[in-house]
Amino acid sequence: MFYRFAKAVMWLLTRVLYRVKSSGAENLPESGGFVLCSNHIKAMDPILLATSIKRRVYFMGKKELFENKLGDMFFRGLGGFPVDRKAADIRSYKKAVEILSEGNGLLVFSQGTRSEGLSGAKNGAAMFALKAGVPVVPAGISGEYRFFRKTRIRFGAPLTLEKYAGMKIKTDTLNTITEEIMGAVEECCGEADA
Repeated sequence: MFYRFAKAVMWLLTRVLYRVKSSGAENLPESGGFVLCSNHIKAMDPILLATSIKRRVYFMGKKELFENKLGDMFFRGLGGFPVDRKAADIRSYKKAVEILSEGNGLLVFSQGTRSEGLSGAKNGAAMFALKAGVPVVPAGISGEYRFFRKTRIRFGAPLTLEKYAGMKIKTDTLNTITEEIMGAVEECCGEADA
């Protein structure tokens, strides 16, 4: 209930303040788990992406956001769950795979933090998608993030990882998949700019 209400309010605000225009939402699966992987420019990105698609998406947030009761209730209500970015957080890893295995969407910013470019991507999106056996939908956000200036979002075609099914998950494989994902994200960013 809270999620639907918050999404409706944020949809209206983002469309007015940031003039969000999105395309390619038909590329998201209508059912089943999927990883939504995007570039990450500003703190508003999760809201912009979530309000641009019909399906609910869950996301990881730095644990500091959940440290007080109000923050914990708010972000969990929006589908967030905490991750310790300074350590190998096995609990968050398992939660992410569980979300996907239950047929839900998971939003992942591969760089793990806000960044103007696309360098420094980590293997999280690839690892979660492989482990849960779900596709990755790339997305690109572009714009100035200034009030009443256009912000564009482009969702690309899903990347299926079927050719890797049954293979042992190795670092080299994850690196290869991550490069493929980030290439698709970069292409979406370019299309969003067009």
